Amino acid sequence: MPESKKRKKVIDQRKAAAGAQSHRPKAEKQLRSPKWWAPLMVTLAIVGLIVVVMAYVTAQSGMQLPIPGAGNWNLLIGLVLMIAGFLMTMGWK
Repeated sequence: MPESKKRKKVIDQRKAAAGAQSHRPKAEKQLRSPKWWAPLMVTLAIVGLIVVVMAYVTAQSGMQLPIPGAGNWNLLIGLVLMIAGFLMTMGWK
């Protein structure tokens, strides 16, 4: 094989290898969660905890906070918020 054909083949191989490497960071970026994912996950868990604590603390005083008149549904709302935050941890990358 003449020298110029070998050189062209090597150059083509290097370009193909460089092209394959340039696509890898884009694929890795797609595997990551959006920037808002983690703050929302933590916020849901904390707000759910606050709702449950408020429901327990105010249930004995008769105030029934955070949603007046909801009674024990306040506990369910808090638990749903905490569970949503927990389930989001499984999708966080």
